[in-house]
Amino acid sequence: MAWGVRSELIATNESTSLALASAPLVECHAGMARDLRRVAAPLLLLLAAGCARPALQAPATPPPATAAPAPTLSGGGWTQALTFSGEVEGAMRGLVPDTAALRSECSGRNSRRAGSWASALFGPVGGGDVYELLVTVRPYRGPGTYHAPDVTVQVARPDGSAVWQSSGGDQASFVVGPGEESGTLSATLTNLASDAPGLRVDGRWSCRT
Repeated sequence: MAWGVRSELIATNESTSLALASAPLVECHAGMARDLRRVAAPLLLLLAAGCARPALQAPATPPPATAAPAPTLSGGGWTQALTFSGEVEGAMRGLVPDTAALRSECSGRNSRRAGSWASALFGPVGGGDVYELLVTVRPYRGPGTYHAPDVTVQVARPDGSAVWQSSGGDQASFVVGPGEESGTLSATLTNLASDAPGLRVDGRWSCRT
C-alpha cells in the first residue's frame, strides 16, 4: 500500500477485465484492489504539488524507544468524522503525519479538469491501527452526489494484509460539497480475502487542495 507501490500499478480497467474473467477468485480480487490504485495514482501524482499537505520535518534526534503510543494526528485541517463498523471498529478523526510510505492526498478542486476524483487518506481508526481510505469517482462532474459504480471505495492496511472494497452489489454514496474539499461518505465493502461483506464506513470527510 506504499505510495510508490500504488504509483507503479497504473493502467486502465479495460486492459485488466479480460484477464480477471478467467483468473481464480483470489487473483480476481487482488486484481480489483490493484485496479483501483491504477485509477487513483496518476491523478494524485499529477496534482500532488497543489493537493498534498505541506511536508512535515522529521525531528533532528529520534526519541528514545518506548512502548508504542497511539498514532499522532497531523495538523493542516484535514479532520475526519468517519465511523468504521464490522471487521474494523472505531472512528477516524484525523490523519497521521505524511511519510514516504503514508501520504494523504486529494485531487479536490482540481478534479473537474481531469474528469476524475481521487483521494487517499491515512488515519488511525479507534485511536489504534492506521488504515488507508481510498475513494475514486469516474466520471467526475463537480460538486454533487455520486453512487456506485461511478464511486469505488477501498479500505486497507498500509501493508496490504487486509483489503475491503466496494464491488458487485455493495452500496456506495459519495457526496462532494460546494467547495470540493469536504462531504460525506457511506459505503459497504467486501473483504477481498473472504469474498464476504466485512466493513461499513459512514460519516464526513475533508481534505485541502
